[in-house]
Amino acid sequence: MTRFLRFSHKGKIMIGVVEGNYVYVTDSYREIEPKGEAYNLSEITVEVPVEPKAIICTLVNTPQMIGVNSKEEAKRMVGSPKFFLKLPTNVIPHLGVIESPKDAIRPEVEIGVILKKKLKNASLSEVKEAILGYTVFNDVTYPPGIKEDSYYAMRRDPSDGKVKKMYVRGSHFRNKVRDTFAPTGPWIVTPEEVEDVNSLAMHSYYDGKVIQEGNSSDLIFSVEEVLMELSKVVTIPEFSLVSSGSIGYKEAEEVSEYSLIPKDNAMMIAEVEKIGRLENLIKVTGDGNV
Repeated sequence: MTRFLRFSHKGKIMIGVVEGNYVYVTDSYREIEPKGEAYNLSEITVEVPVEPKAIICTLVNTPQMIGVNSKEEAKRMVGSPKFFLKLPTNVIPHLGVIESPKDAIRPEVEIGVILKKKLKNASLSEVKEAILGYTVFNDVTYPPGIKEDSYYAMRRDPSDGKVKKMYVRGSHFRNKVRDTFAPTGPWIVTPEEVEDVNSLAMHSYYDGKVIQEGNSSDLIFSVEEVLMELSKVVTIPEFSLVSSGSIGYKEAEEVSEYSLIPKDNAMMIAEVEKIGRLENLIKVTGDGNV
């Protein structure tokens, strides 16, 4: 398995290829041979696998995330892939600390796609050629934050055609675009090692409990369809991270409100078959209850 790891040793940041318990230094993400200096994984610090030019996340991309069972029905309801942005400064690496508001938090296990070249109006073949590899991405969410970004406005009600005061759900900002809310890693796995990215088991865990369990085959829009649609809207920069969207929750009656109680030093884990296991500890901060 080819796994590119970005790591630091004695203050120096390097890129390497992981084999067994060692990482072998390379000059770039494209170079696998020849191998350079080797370090034991126990003596290095894992860094974010790439410093992303942009983080573009996909919303509601499984039927469970919109509350239905049928992928066909979900596609009719969603229409097309939906996106929002996180900041590159939101990223933390494997074993980095998630700073959580005191009242709520939840994981969202996703596949992160790392691009090695920019994309614009890309075909399926162009999308596949542009993918450097895949990493695990956790779209950490603070569910109460959406209320602070929602508002009342005079809008035309489609049910009766009248302009009236209506409650409008706001943007995904306070609930998702927060410092440390983009754990990514531990490494980048090349496409030939993953084979079918749209058929991988996905799980998340919190404080020892399984929170999410599903498969990337549940995605309404495949990873490639997400990238093709996104490239119609914007030029996706090279070394961007584009996320796949998450799977449903084992115990959620209504997904948008589902949350967990933050605990200091509780472990949050996002795991994707053939790609990796991303582990991050929680640190509870003093804010919350927005």
